[in-house]
Amino acid sequence: MGAGGLKSDHRRSRSGLSGLGGAGSFAAMESSQQSPEPDSRRAAVIGLLVVAVLVVAAYFLVDALRENSNLEDCLMSGRRNCGPLEIPTKR
Repeated sequence: MGAGGLKSDHRRSRSGLSGLGGAGSFAAMESSQQSPEPDSRRAAVIGLLVVAVLVVAAYFLVDALRENSNLEDCLMSGRRNCGPLEIPTKR
């Protein structure tokens, strides 16, 4: 197989591509892109809901980590009364 074999493969691939992109196929593709799907916003709404759930979950996670960090800072400073105070209500 010499250089002549490579050139013939290259020519075959070019000729194969020219048959695929005719004017008729472009017109068919263009007409299919013009008609929008009726439920095209459904994916966007679902994506928005997923992001909103992730933001809320991240907020609660950060809040819990902050409380744990404050408790650890208090304990590391040598204090013993670091827990939240529970004051009983009188009835």
